[in-house]
Amino acid sequence: MKTPNKREIFLLPLQMAIVCTVVFVTMPAVALDFKLVPSVSLSEEYNDNLFQDAEGARADFVTRVQPSIGAQVRGGGFNCDLSYGLDYRNYARHSRDDEFDHRAAFKSDLNFREGFFRIDLRDTYSRVSLNVARDVVSESLVVNQTLQNVAYISPYLTWRVSANSTLKTGYRYVDTRYWDSDGIDKMEHDVFTEFSREIRTGLVLSAGYNFARTDADTTGFYRHDVYGGLKYDIDRGTFLYGKIGNNWHSFDNGFDTSDLFWDAGASRDFGFIVVALGTRVQYTEDPETLSTRDTSYYATLSRAFPRGAASFICSYSEYEEIELAQPDRKVLLAATGNYELRPDLMLKLSLSGDRLNQSEGTEYPYHLYGNFGFDYALSKQAALGVNYSRISYRNKLDSSEGSTDVNRFIAEVRLSL
Repeated sequence: MKTPNKREIFLLPLQMAIVCTVVFVTMPAVALDFKLVPSVSLSEEYNDNLFQDAEGARADFVTRVQPSIGAQVRGGGFNCDLSYGLDYRNYARHSRDDEFDHRAAFKSDLNFREGFFRIDLRDTYSRVSLNVARDVVSESLVVNQTLQNVAYISPYLTWRVSANSTLKTGYRYVDTRYWDSDGIDKMEHDVFTEFSREIRTGLVLSAGYNFARTDADTTGFYRHDVYGGLKYDIDRGTFLYGKIGNNWHSFDNGFDTSDLFWDAGASRDFGFIVVALGTRVQYTEDPETLSTRDTSYYATLSRAFPRGAASFICSYSEYEEIELAQPDRKVLLAATGNYELRPDLMLKLSLSGDRLNQSEGTEYPYHLYGNFGFDYALSKQAALGVNYSRISYRNKLDSSEGSTDVNRFIAEVRLSL
């Protein structure tokens, strides 16, 4: 198990600051808009099953202090967003020692020669779920999670082939590291090219090719992608898009694959409701595998009201480790909504349920989640939040026998300057 030492953790925001400094120094002298936003959050949580145990549930009160700072820079073909937050946790009943957690994010893009040459830079340090099929970070502080750092850099050129055609060529480097778990570290080098042509207003055709090399601790693979697609913006809130292609994986152990991939969808604004349908195949970053193929089909309904909004989504997904034959299958239903009771008081509600059919593992098949809360604006700089969450993992949907149940009550004060 890898654990980040204090030097590694505190170097993350320092490295981001160094990158920003280098960018400032190398840029020509231009006027830059700079914005700095410090904030702090104070919260108290009661959790009646902190470790999500089916038997011997342990309750605790968790006090959290979360100071953070965000910076934004704009101007001269340069955009930069930088944030860093500290999360101190105290467990009143000593179920865990006091903890210091961290989160950091850096995103920047530079363009030179009127956008002909661009560089995209990103780095994120955060907690993620070990199981990509179930995101538990929002419902637990400690269960089935790991620390992930992803660094990304991509210089590329955009060639104006004609008045309505462009050719993009470039390189991507992605470095993914994990701590607090046996997550698989990966490094990816990717060379890509994409041609796009606007046939008529709103209708764009594209075609591309990627060549990538991914290295992990013990093995690696080469990947080739070839694809073509289109996007058609018909009207505001109404569009359709599609992309289809094939990829080839060649692993160092001699295992080879050839698979179709796609990304297609459509959205229509009917005035009283917006309907969206889609399907896609993508390779999801999975802490526990070298490469996981995620195939999903989804439909969403959403509507905006004068004082709120509501949405509903249903989806079916398959998560397949690329060297295994049997995927994990998941069906999800979820609904969210918010309503402004008065100008300074917002009501929020979310409900979801999913069924996970795993080829291997010990996960509960059924997962039910509900959250209900209020946000009260004390002033422009201060807000009070109160919410209650109910989480249930079950073997049978209609029975709580052998289930793992959690109740969370959280009161929070947020201050910004």
